[in-house]
Amino acid sequence: MKHSVRGFSVIELIVMMLVIAVVASVALPRALKPSPEQQVDAAARTLMRDLEQMRMRAIAAKRSIRVRFYPSSDFYTAFMDITPERLGTIVETSAEVRESGLLTRGSREGVLGVPLPTGVVFGVGSATTGPLGGGVSDAVLLEGDAVEFDARGMVKPPGSEGVVFVTFEESPRAVAAVTISGASAFRAYRYRGGRWIQ
Repeated sequence: MKHSVRGFSVIELIVMMLVIAVVASVALPRALKPSPEQQVDAAARTLMRDLEQMRMRAIAAKRSIRVRFYPSSDFYTAFMDITPERLGTIVETSAEVRESGLLTRGSREGVLGVPLPTGVVFGVGSATTGPLGGGVSDAVLLEGDAVEFDARGMVKPPGSEGVVFVTFEESPRAVAAVTISGASAFRAYRYRGGRWIQ
């Protein structure tokens, strides 16, 4: 009685392993790359964290801080009143940025600040309403494209509120927003299926 044994040769195994390695090297980076939705959500959470950090810094230093948004440059930064008398005067200089303690990751026209991540921009994307209702007209719905905190961490002028929208440049359905309430509270929202989710 004759038995036939079948199997793979060493060369066949090596070729198969090479094919698997090539497929994995192409597919794995794509699988691990965050989606546009994840990227705008992360940008909104970072913005919310930076706003809270600046509010707490204003309280700790007992000085006014202004967070300025530059929608056309997809950039924001924070300035702190550095007058010895603590007058609340902010001129928007690099020295004021350094004193604010904002963790800067870039610069715009020589002023340190935070550029949005690659692909993420200030914009409303496909959102037709804001997270608090009402229509959307601009990416930064704040008077003068800035929010200011007084020495007690309260929004100036009292009761001011607004929304900052971020979207993914190549995927307008990926939208997130950060709301700033008159009580100096921040919330991040994401836009999914035509509605805002906190």
